[in-house]
Formats: sequence, C-alpha cells, structure tokens
Amino acid sequence: MTCRFCRVKISRQIFILLIGFLFAINTFSQEITDTIGKPTQFAQDSLEARQQFIRDSLLARELFVRDSIQRRQRRLDSLIFMQKELQVLLEAYQRTVKDDIFLHDYEIKIIGDSILSDYSYLILPFSITQPFTPWRVRLSLNRNSVKIAIDKQIQRITSIQAPFIKCSFTWGNSGNILIMHERGVVQKNGWGQFYTIPVDSVFFDRFNRIVKIKKYVRVYTLSGGNGQGVPLFLNLTQVKQYEYGPDHQVTQCQVVRFCERWKTHETNKVCSIITYTFSVQNNALMLTRRNDPANSYSDGTYTYEFDDHDVLKSISFHNLANTENWQRTIELNKDGYVHCYFDKVNGVVQQSICMIYHMNDPNAKYQVETVTTTFEKNGISYYQKNNTTGQSRTRDRMTLEWTPWK
Repeated sequence: MTCRFCRVKISRQIFILLIGFLFAINTFSQEITDTIGKPTQFAQDSLEARQQFIRDSLLARELFVRDSIQRRQRRLDSLIFMQKELQVLLEAYQRTVKDDIFLHDYEIKIIGDSILSDYSYLILPFSITQPFTPWRVRLSLNRNSVKIAIDKQIQRITSIQAPFIKCSFTWGNSGNILIMHERGVVQKNGWGQFYTIPVDSVFFDRFNRIVKIKKYVRVYTLSGGNGQGVPLFLNLTQVKQYEYGPDHQVTQCQVVRFCERWKTHETNKVCSIITYTFSVQNNALMLTRRNDPANSYSDGTYTYEFDDHDVLKSISFHNLANTENWQRTIELNKDGYVHCYFDKVNGVVQQSICMIYHMNDPNAKYQVETVTTTFEKNGISYYQKNNTTGQSRTRDRMTLEWTPWK
C-alpha cells in the first residue's frame, strides 16, 4: 500500500527541482543572450569607427584637392600676369635699345601650368653672316639668371635683370608712357670722364601700339673712381616714330639721331634722319631707306623673301645710284639652321659662307666654324678660308684637287 504522505513529499521535491531547472534555464538563456549581444555591439562600434575614418579621409582628400586647385590657379594667374606684362615690356625694350629693324614679335605662351615659352621676335637685317637663324631672336624667360621684380600694390613689373636685359620700369599716370631706366656706365673720352644713365620714354596709342620712342642720357660727373657724381645735363640722343596701316602693321619708321654732347652749354643738334618705308608683295617684304639729306649710295630698297613660317630665304639690295645690286640667298640644314649663304652680284655667285656645327661634340674647340669660298666667273672655286681657325686651302686648276688646310 502506497503512502500518501510519501507521494506528496515526492511531488513537492519534483516541483522544487522543476522550479530550479526552469530558473537555471532562464539564467543560462540570459547569459547566452548577453554573450551574443556583446560581439554584436563590438561589431557595430567597429563599423562606425571605419565609417568615421573613411569620412575623415574623404574630407582630408577634398581639402588637399581644393588646396591643390587653388595653388594651381594662383600659379596660372601669376603666369597670365607675367605673360601680358612681359609681352609689352620686352617689345618696348627691344625696339628701343636695338638698332635692328623690328618687324614683329610672337606671343609668349604658357607651357603646361608652370613655365613661359621663350620671347622671340623677327628682325629685318641689312646683312647677315651669323649661324643658326639670325633673323629671329629668341630670349629664354625660364633661366635661373632671370630675375623679375613686381610691385604687388600697383600690379606692375618694376624691373627685369637677365643676361639680355637690365632695366627698371615706371609708368606715367595716364598709363600710355613707359619710362625705362638702364644701368649706368662710365664713359671716358676727349672731353673728360663721365657717368651716364640711359633713360628712355616709350609712347603708346589707344591700341597699345608703340608710336614714339625718345632716348635720353643723363650725364653726371664721375665720383669715387667709378661712381655717380653731380648731375650735369640731360641729353636727347634719338627719336623713333612709327606709323601704322589699317591692318595695324608698321608702314613707316623714322629715326632721328642727335649728335653727341658733352658740354652743359651745348645744344642738341640733329646728326641724321632716316626714314624706312615698308611694303609687301606676296611673300616678299620691301624696306625702302631714305636719308635726309638724300644719299643715292645708301638710299635704296632691301627686299626680304620669307616662307610661310617666317623663315628668311633671301635678302637683296639695290641702291639709287645703281652701284650696288646684290642678293644673298640662304640654304638651311636639316635642323633648320643656316647651312650656307650664297652671294650673287648681278645674278652671278661670287662667294659662299658655310657653317660647320659642332654642338653635339663635347670635345669640339669651337661650337660653330664658318668657311668662306670664293668663286671664279666660270663658277668654280679655287680658294677657301676657315674664318674661325684662320686656315685656308687652294685648289689645283688642272687636277681640281684641294691642298691640305694650313
């Protein structure tokens, strides 16, 4: 017979065990939930950290790119400013200080976003014997020796110091007069010792074309060996005046030169007046020179023949007295430099001047050698002279063989 008391006791124990088991399950379940939740939170924190790092990196990259663009724009703005200023100043300087007939210049270009191209211009030479391309002058603007000073307040270049120019600049209040101050020099002559400073005035019209150039020299006493002393007088030395056609090209240039003056009481006297007139026929440009008073021996017409790329092919001159009528034709080498000049008088070749270039030879004594060859009336040459080394050679009239250079 089963004991009721015993059954109740067993049931109560089972109930207690059941309650304990359920509590243990609940506790274990909570621990599992907590354990699973911790890695989930860690992963969430790690994701947010990576996203923040990406946002910071993108922001830093954006700032870097923005600063880079701004630096590049400032550099480009600076180059554009230099390009415009140098175009005007260098043309004014070359027209003023050089005696060459300045025909036109070429636009200074911006290469990439960091440097300027060379400044180059075309001249009309009266005679040429030089190598390379002497009718086209090139000046490098990117050498370390080129120093340019800028007044940022007025946004103007105030000086350029380079192997090809040493000059300071100021502009008149109207903006159409440029004053150029060159470096002073010591001059010693029969009148004494002086310190002189060239000062030039360049006048522009409303189209920014040069219409007049007045060259002066400020004369001082010499002080302290080679120093600037007391001012003596201001001497006008030259006046150039330009006229232009409807196409804005120069049609006439008049050059008035004044005599030297070394005494304070002396007055300016005109020494010469030359007027150059320009005209064009196809690829030929005619430059007519007239002296005042007239001189039929030096007065005449130069004819320059260019190709479509401004390469000079020939020069000829015919004076009014008919005592000069010559032509010099030009032959180029594969590099585009002068190979030979051929001189013709009344249509007959009389001599040639040829160039031997050694630019790619580091052991060469001379960069360029020039050789003059003379021709007989029959067109055969029997004599050559190397103008660089001073050596010469002759040709046998029977065998036509050349002797060694000596």
